[in-house]
Amino acid sequence: MAKEVRRESAGRFLEKARQFYESALEDYQKGRYDACIFQASQAVILANDALCIAALGQRASMDHREAARLHLRACKNRESKKDLVVEALDKRNEFGYTEKESGAQEANLLLVRAKRFLDWVRERVA
Repeated sequence: MAKEVRRESAGRFLEKARQFYESALEDYQKGRYDACIFQASQAVILANDALCIAALGQRASMDHREAARLHLRACKNRESKKDLVVEALDKRNEFGYTEKESGAQEANLLLVRAKRFLDWVRERVA
């Protein structure tokens, strides 16, 4: 069930997203690709929370499907990045909670997508 959150807190979630993105970038530069994917995914999740908080006054609870549904509601039938949100959640689980290991190319791709998503959200939250 979605959590009610004061809309004024959207900026704090976006700032946390930026911090996780910077951590992901550092992990990538040091060759820690699984950690990079986990941190980049967390950046996407937090940026999505910021978007949903700004638009709806809500953020997803622990349910990943709920995060995607809230994202669509927050976008109000305009351009949506739901597929990236779902991808980030899936990759976070795949490389953060299993024995599977990622490589440089996969980590770089999510890192680039996360940066674009943060910029996209920043434009909508500002």
